[in-house]
Amino acid sequence: MNFSPDYYSYYNIILWKREAIFIHYRMYFLSFEFMDEDFDYIMILKFEFSHAFSDLNIKQLTYSLQNIFNAQMNTFVILTNRKDPPIYTESADEYVNSFSCSFRHFKELISNFKRSEFHGKELLFTVLDQIFNGKSAFKKILIRQIPLQIEHVSANSNCDVIIPHRGENAFLSSLLFFLHQLPNLHIYNGIDQDLTDDILKLRKKYPATEFYNFVPNPVGPYVVRNYLIDASNNNLIFFQDSDDIPCADRFDKIGDYMANTGCQLCGSHELRIDYFDQTVRAHRFPTNVGSALKAGPWHSLLHPSSAITRDAFYLCDKLSEERTFGNDTKFLLHSFFFLSSIYNINEFLYIRRRHPNSLITSPDTMIGSPIRKKLLHTWNHDFELIKYGELSLENSSLRYKGTKLKFNVKKI
Repeated sequence: MNFSPDYYSYYNIILWKREAIFIHYRMYFLSFEFMDEDFDYIMILKFEFSHAFSDLNIKQLTYSLQNIFNAQMNTFVILTNRKDPPIYTESADEYVNSFSCSFRHFKELISNFKRSEFHGKELLFTVLDQIFNGKSAFKKILIRQIPLQIEHVSANSNCDVIIPHRGENAFLSSLLFFLHQLPNLHIYNGIDQDLTDDILKLRKKYPATEFYNFVPNPVGPYVVRNYLIDASNNNLIFFQDSDDIPCADRFDKIGDYMANTGCQLCGSHELRIDYFDQTVRAHRFPTNVGSALKAGPWHSLLHPSSAITRDAFYLCDKLSEERTFGNDTKFLLHSFFFLSSIYNINEFLYIRRRHPNSLITSPDTMIGSPIRKKLLHTWNHDFELIKYGELSLENSSLRYKGTKLKFNVKKI
């Protein structure tokens, strides 16, 4: 069949069967008259630029997606256009509205809604929120940039996943569900709040995962991360926030890249799910973080998206613990003076949820708050002085500082 150009405001719904039989719907306002069709797969495309759809090789794209679904039918694939990453700092890029999956699973998910609930809303945000809440058959999430590239990635060897948790336990439950679809992960949870029945139920549901409770709390995520890393023993350590979701290929891709290149600290781009404006947006980071930091103290790597070798972590003196926020930024600036290889993979491997009552959105600690601005000014100033030999690291604000809190840790 022929696929004609459409515009950003149009949804392009592609339905197809394994036998390469296609049907194409175009619609300005999302409706669901295609739901009674009998097809194997669905792809919904909505792009930022008018030429984005017309430039696609739809048959090639559906073939590549079908190979993914043949390996795991319960995979949900988010789609966006490939573009060059920034050179120095995080770039908030296109809003993402496109995806593909099993048509049967999609219909089962949509059946939970009245059709009118989708009017005026972005479909992808609504669908992802339902997937995160366990209201679908999807067990793995991938993000692919178009055109898709041929990938040869080795399966990841054993690694440790370090999770500090404080906040809504439903977030942690969702994260653990997706993590436990993946092999070779040793998962460590640090509960930085009082234990409740739902946490104990998670402990029972995932017996291979290690749970630790910190009291009195909060001690902060950096105390938790340092303690859990000390308790773990694999060479490769993945950071992970408890309110975010990893893509199914995150651990294999980063582990493979670090093993083949000698990279010591490695992150990726993030897909941000914003619960304030109910959007999904691509946030890209520079691939060469060391080069970006050499030019200035940029926000060049998202800490929870990253992995670090055990040797590199201790070479950097661990994470400072003197406050409950911001020390991941301090750690990155500090690590510049110890690590020779810091990179981001040019792929989306991490899904970050921006939601109320988190450290980055609460008034006292939110991005742009007075205390964060003051800290950034101090750290950035000292970072430049250290680079030019005008200040020693041990006498600067970037030096490691431990916590003064007295606390106990109990393995649950």
